[in-house]
Amino acid sequence: MKSRKLLVPILVVAALSLTACGNNNEKTADETKKTEQPSPKSVSISDGAKDMKQTIADLNAQLKAKDVTKVKESGAKLEQSWQTFEDDVKDKSPDLYGKVETPLHTIEAGAASSPLDPPTLTKAANELDGVLSDVQNLK
Repeated sequence: MKSRKLLVPILVVAALSLTACGNNNEKTADETKKTEQPSPKSVSISDGAKDMKQTIADLNAQLKAKDVTKVKESGAKLEQSWQTFEDDVKDKSPDLYGKVETPLHTIEAGAASSPLDPPTLTKAANELDGVLSDVQNLK
């Protein structure tokens, strides 16, 4: 009778300890995945702005051709390009940084939406292109 009373608590303790070990390994695997992600390369402000301006030109052509897939890709590419040098712009000119972020977010959201709104995207792309000309001249 005593052995049956002790059996249940022993099984509960064993189950809890095994469960805790399993969760710990999963957290380690998640943390490993996070550290393996490559960080975006840092580029100069002028090179980054030049790359974004080229992507905007491509985006405008894709909007005229009504190529939804390529518009979405260009919207994502703009954000990726911006991430490579946005911290430098933020440090040197917080005002220009804010002026880039506004149309960039409009393009990102508009490119991901369905159906596309070409007039809004074109307006945001032209605004971003103008701001990037100023960003390109930052020293």
